[in-house]
Amino acid sequence: MPAKIEGGYDHQRQILADIVPLPAPFTLFISPTQRCNFRCFYCTHSKTVEEKRACGFQAVDMDPGLVETLARQAAAFGGKIKRVVFTGLGEPLVNPALPDMIQTFAEKGVAGGYEVITNACLLTPQMTDRLLESGLTYLRVSIQGINSTQYQKTAGVAVDCDRLVNQLRYFYERKGNCQLYIKTMDASLEREEDKEQFFEIFSPICDKVYIEHLVKAQPSMMEQYGEHVNSEFTFFREPSEYRAVCPYLFYVLQVDSQGRVFPCPPLGFGEEFSLGNAAQTSLYDIWHGRKLRALQMQHLNRERHSHPVCGSCENYLCFTPKEDNLDLRAEEIRKRLELEQLV
Repeated sequence: MPAKIEGGYDHQRQILADIVPLPAPFTLFISPTQRCNFRCFYCTHSKTVEEKRACGFQAVDMDPGLVETLARQAAAFGGKIKRVVFTGLGEPLVNPALPDMIQTFAEKGVAGGYEVITNACLLTPQMTDRLLESGLTYLRVSIQGINSTQYQKTAGVAVDCDRLVNQLRYFYERKGNCQLYIKTMDASLEREEDKEQFFEIFSPICDKVYIEHLVKAQPSMMEQYGEHVNSEFTFFREPSEYRAVCPYLFYVLQVDSQGRVFPCPPLGFGEEFSLGNAAQTSLYDIWHGRKLRALQMQHLNRERHSHPVCGSCENYLCFTPKEDNLDLRAEEIRKRLELEQLV
């Protein structure tokens, strides 16, 4: 049965303004590694060693001890986290311990679902079997072209596309209730016939398939983004809308491979934007802590542009569903947060 052509996000969204502040983040992003086997032109991994060092980037895997700590801390939210997504500024499958990481979280009943975002080049049959045994519920695959030439242009590596398709077919035929979403970017497929071929190749071997729009998702790459990257449309090719209040701060936490916790999904932020390190402060305390609340209040007071990081960030334009718009009710939400602080 051909896959559904649809953007890979929850289309049954709650009205965020009705329910914040949340007792737990809806989404917890975990970075298993900051190493990658690709050098995509739109990613920090395309930078030189000196440029990476200048922005504080370190290509490291997450320590197994930190994985146990994060799973235990995430369990303290009492199962209120909707999903844990294993992704980040690196390719998750580069870390061979990824299935063990997922299993560690799943066994503690941390969340409603466990997802991985991958380029799938390391998705061997053995890795597929381990992932499906681990508790994985959703696999998101980022395709960088339909032939080796396009991969070389976009990702800086030559890929055996026939082998990649066979690996994905193996996963699809054994996935059970796990969902498989395969996506590519408009910047990788410039010709209409390439887009048609993309759907012909991948629609039979996944649940959902889509061509996303390349957006400015990594603040560390702002100076390198070229003509293919703009904020006119979201990831999902919907017109983007201005937001005075960034909604990510109210439903997301991201943990990088070093344990640093950030208030939003954009990749490549420096230490100064971190809310703390999970090795010293629990995720629960960070989520309910003063630093995050102060940042949320700054946005609700419409002072985002005075923040040294948020003021120049365009990542909120990557995804602007109407259900996440907090602007019209910012004063009401601010009062709720103030009352919470008095309790």
